[in-house]
Amino acid sequence: QGARWGEEEEEQQQEQEQQEQQQQKKRNSP
Repeated sequence: QGARWGEEEEEQQQEQEQQEQQQQKKRNSP
C-alpha cells in the first residue's frame, strides 16, 4: 500500500502541473 500510495501522489502532482501549464497557456493567449 505504501508504494502504491506514493505512486498515486506522484500522479496527482503531475496532474496539478499539467493544469497549471494549461492555465498559463490560457493567460498567455490573447
